[in-house]
Amino acid sequence: MAEFKLEAIKCKNCGSGLMVEVNDFVTYCTNCGSGFEIIDGVLQPIEVNFANAAIRDEGEMVYKPFWILNTHVTILERTSSGGFFKNLFGGNDGSGGDIKFYIPSFYAPVDKLKELAYTFTQKNPVASPQKYNAKLTGYAFGREDAEKIAEFILISFEAEKSDTMKTFRYDIKFNGYEILGVPFYKQSDGRLKDGLLGIII
Repeated sequence: MAEFKLEAIKCKNCGSGLMVEVNDFVTYCTNCGSGFEIIDGVLQPIEVNFANAAIRDEGEMVYKPFWILNTHVTILERTSSGGFFKNLFGGNDGSGGDIKFYIPSFYAPVDKLKELAYTFTQKNPVASPQKYNAKLTGYAFGREDAEKIAEFILISFEAEKSDTMKTFRYDIKFNGYEILGVPFYKQSDGRLKDGLLGIII
């Protein structure tokens, strides 16, 4: 019979106990504000911050984790009309640029995860993230999952344009990874409303 050994996970910076749920990919120390990505059972430092609520609402506030992926996208080939990418990249010629993807890292209906990622990435609503002494758990998707979702969102930006896309080739480089705690309000019907853009999931 195999033996199982349970070990308490402690913050590598201050020694406080860390709260980790089953299958979490990231953990956050509410004592000192240190974040750690769990890679092959080893804690690796990662920046974790929290967004201030821009919308006030009734209900208990909880924080849900998002991956922030700092990327550089190069459009290698695109044969169709329209100026979506010129707008996305800040008015350039549409050949590429830097994009900050916001990818939800928690379980929710697929259509709602897509809506959050799509809208947050377009609007980039967080001005000055802060450190909070707040609980942040439920990291259902790891770094590799977030990268795949980011590419899906990038292609979705193109596919949902009004023009007809004939060819679309791109290169995406992932230059940095962070975690952002986004405030959500618990609604009376059990759903959640985010405190930045007001999206209900």
